[in-house]
Amino acid sequence: MKYAIRYYSKSGNTEKLAQVASQVLDIPALDITNPLEEDVDILFFGSGVYGCALDPAVISFFDNIGVKVSSLVNFSTAGMMESNYNFMKHILSATDIILSEKEFHCPGSFVGLNKDRPNDTDLEEFRKFVEDFL
Repeated sequence: MKYAIRYYSKSGNTEKLAQVASQVLDIPALDITNPLEEDVDILFFGSGVYGCALDPAVISFFDNIGVKVSSLVNFSTAGMMESNYNFMKHILSATDIILSEKEFHCPGSFVGLNKDRPNDTDLEEFRKFVEDFL
């Protein structure tokens, strides 16, 4: 199986999760300014929720993906929302990428909310999620 990790993180919350996935999968976690250069079986993709939506940079990433991605595993952080899963489902509906029903979401620090999240417990839960997914 060929894996890749890409993420978009303004505050560093989602980046923390991406780095955990990197350790588990033993591949680099790169932000979305690094396009995929070859086909992948499973893309672990992380993003936050910004203004109750995905950032336009995330949408642009998928509009210009340029390689075959068989399936995507979504992970996310947000200050107030439960998840960005439905946003990702909508974006991917215009592609051939299959969105895994399994996803990981945890709160992220945002303007005084969810102080110090994701925390060590969140990161350990995400580690287990990635390990269990494999």
